[in-house]
Amino acid sequence: MAACCSFFCLVLLAACVSRHRAGADAGYTTDHGSRLRIRWQVSMRESRLSSKAGLSPPHPIRAAITRQLLYCRVGIGYHLHILPNGTVGGVHEPNEYSWLKVFAMRQGVVGIQGLKTGLYLCMDKEGISRGSDQFTADCLFRESLEENHYTTYSSVSHSDFYLALSNRGEAKRGNSVRKQQPCTHFLPRWAH
Repeated sequence: MAACCSFFCLVLLAACVSRHRAGADAGYTTDHGSRLRIRWQVSMRESRLSSKAGLSPPHPIRAAITRQLLYCRVGIGYHLHILPNGTVGGVHEPNEYSWLKVFAMRQGVVGIQGLKTGLYLCMDKEGISRGSDQFTADCLFRESLEENHYTTYSSVSHSDFYLALSNRGEAKRGNSVRKQQPCTHFLPRWAH
């Protein structure tokens, strides 16, 4: 009986090892970082397919983080929000309009949507940030991690226009600021 159990355990162990090797050969491993890379690759593949078909935002995969805050360190510190009337600004204490979904459209380019309002963050040719129910080229932002570990969001359609908040939490014109200024620096914060 003991010999039979040992044989069964060896067969089971061999099957697990061969499955693990097959996964490793295909580029899949069991560590956490690899799973995140695989999710990112799947998300990026979906993004490229949807962006080729037009400018409709991709459907994020279920495991991806979908709720986050964007904290700007200017003044007393503000969380970006998009109100139902399309006004973009910031509040010190996050509220229901501060929860955002930041989704990848292609490498380094994202879209930002208010979860409560469903409005997309856009920046027009005058540098004015607003919420829109239509996802257009004005809603694409280049996401860049800066040396101080904060993130900046610059308009893809209008070069050198940056998403920014004033010392009072109002949206600043994107053409009146530069990426070195603290008003353009955001820190993503995720829900627990």
